[in-house]
Amino acid sequence: MGAGAEGRARLVPLLVGLCGLACTSPVAGPRRPPPPRTSGGATTAPPLAADPSAPDALPALRSPADWTALAYRPAYQPTAHTEVVKFLIDLEDPSAAPPPAGALPGRLYFMNSARHELHFTFAETFLDPLLDHARFNVAQYRRPDRRFVLGSLVHYLDADVWAFEMVAGDTLDAERTARAFARVRAAVFFGDALRYRPLSPLHAAHAEALGERLPSLAPNALLEATRYQPLVPGVAYGVLRRVTGELDVAEVRPNDLLVTARVPGELPPVAGLVTSALQAPLAHVAILCRNRGTPDMALRGAIDDPRLIALEGRLVRLEVGPQEFRVEEATREEAEAHWAARRPAQAFAPEVDESVRALRPVCELRLDDVAFAGAKAAQLGEVCALESVETPGGFVVPFHHYRQHLRRHGVRSDIEAMLVDAAFRADRRARAERLTEVRARIEGTPVDPALVREVHGRIRGSGRRWIFRSSTNAEDLVGFNGAGLYRSVIVDPAAGPEAVADALREVWASVWLQRGFEEREWFRIDPEPVSMAVLVQPFVDDVIATGVAITANPYDALRPGVLVNVQAAGGSVTGAEGDEIPEQVLIYTWAEDLEFEVLSRSSRTEGAALMREADLRRVGGVLQRLHEELVPLYGAGANAVDAELLLTRDHRVVIVQARPIDVRWTEGQRG
Repeated sequence: MGAGAEGRARLVPLLVGLCGLACTSPVAGPRRPPPPRTSGGATTAPPLAADPSAPDALPALRSPADWTALAYRPAYQPTAHTEVVKFLIDLEDPSAAPPPAGALPGRLYFMNSARHELHFTFAETFLDPLLDHARFNVAQYRRPDRRFVLGSLVHYLDADVWAFEMVAGDTLDAERTARAFARVRAAVFFGDALRYRPLSPLHAAHAEALGERLPSLAPNALLEATRYQPLVPGVAYGVLRRVTGELDVAEVRPNDLLVTARVPGELPPVAGLVTSALQAPLAHVAILCRNRGTPDMALRGAIDDPRLIALEGRLVRLEVGPQEFRVEEATREEAEAHWAARRPAQAFAPEVDESVRALRPVCELRLDDVAFAGAKAAQLGEVCALESVETPGGFVVPFHHYRQHLRRHGVRSDIEAMLVDAAFRADRRARAERLTEVRARIEGTPVDPALVREVHGRIRGSGRRWIFRSSTNAEDLVGFNGAGLYRSVIVDPAAGPEAVADALREVWASVWLQRGFEEREWFRIDPEPVSMAVLVQPFVDDVIATGVAITANPYDALRPGVLVNVQAAGGSVTGAEGDEIPEQVLIYTWAEDLEFEVLSRSSRTEGAALMREADLRRVGGVLQRLHEELVPLYGAGANAVDAELLLTRDHRVVIVQARPIDVRWTEGQRG
């Protein structure tokens, strides 16, 4: 008897013995486990007990009890409120019964997926103990002459959708995919409700080609029905505050736990955030929360949720988990201990070098130049040095000119007096008023005419628009991301010297926006040396989409990849506008050949892809290069790159920003 036969011999009696449970359960149309319920102030799904007496596998799922016996809730799913049962079809089992008409032959196993999370470990344990994991992954997911067909059944509880899924890199042909679907569909109690969910462009092509033979989910069907969305898992303690209108940042306190009707455009340091609308995972608010370690989640209808209304004004503990959240009253002792541990213990004084006065080309800059050019410009200089990675180029106006502008007009002394004023330090609304006055002083005083002439001379006659962007020594740093804290200004091709002066002043003044001040204050960043350089970049022509990416898989530390969000030109991928959905793709980088999992399509394209497969390969390759070259420069405080990119009509990928980010995983996401 061969190794495969020995493995089957161990499992087949078990399946036969269980057939009384799985094969005789009455079926009266699709039946489903009950919908999510509430308990103890938390949103919880039906319990899945870790039952040691549950079978290792079943040949069919004939009842909700069968499902519950095998299902698990993985912490690494990109979508919360999900239950999973994996399946395996052994195409070479000679003792398998004939399949239903039109279905794939072989023996079908529905795996106990909490006990056997990997198809490989199940196959090794029961079917072939001599399997090699690396060879298994290539042979069984990518080759046509495979022995096994592997997939998952996923119950998306928020949408009450039952999905048939194969991993994004699986290259099984369309015909056998349809026959595998038919085989599984005939063996489950929810067969009439089962839908194919294409994860990759190849899978989507299969679905389109097969039509009714492979009934499929629309690209955004799950996202549109999502009720709970964890953005930054973790635990928060704070006073629960409901915000039904626009968020007044002057009224927000660091120990507030905000429940908002909309996604705020600005968010000062807070204990935690719950929004009533879904968030773009890589929008500025979500990135700020990730950088701060602030638990962040969306819960549709949160602002009117009676459980949260009942806790308004009370000190609460919020736990944002990958699958569920919990909120309950907390004690002052617990909260104060948590608050003390959250805030950085040590103050930080950014380095500033005023000796450099000359405008410098971005592509000549390196990380060592942060002290005069700011972190944004310096890091873009590092990117510019990478072969086959495109940037817009441009030049930087060093810190010297900002600090000289403050001194020349007496603004520096006003700032020094403001920073030691007791009312300014104690009252957030007083701070808002004084900061507005400082910005008005900066924007209302003349810029050095020689500087204006030099900058205007560089951009005049180009026939292109230019963008004047912030580049400070207090953003884009390891441990301090600062996403969206400062302003950028667009200058038209025909702009005269006064427009250049206005743009410089507005960017300089944005150092003293309240959102930036409060963020730096919470991180204990000394305000005196904070300085603004101006990164002046030409607009990139024929842009069809803008994007944001992080060069790590935020859902699963064991499946290396990059997460990319892109939006059609004219939309916002980093902002917080209403129900706008970006195209979201996980690009897996663990193998030589990249794999693509489409999480959503843009709400602006009616389901059409913004990035074709060739675009995804280019984007993935560029982001891998950034990760390989930049992360070693960051040291221990960051493990990935947060990048902004543009996609052009002729399929170029242009990097316009790159900065460090530290992606943190829950215990379940670390494996």
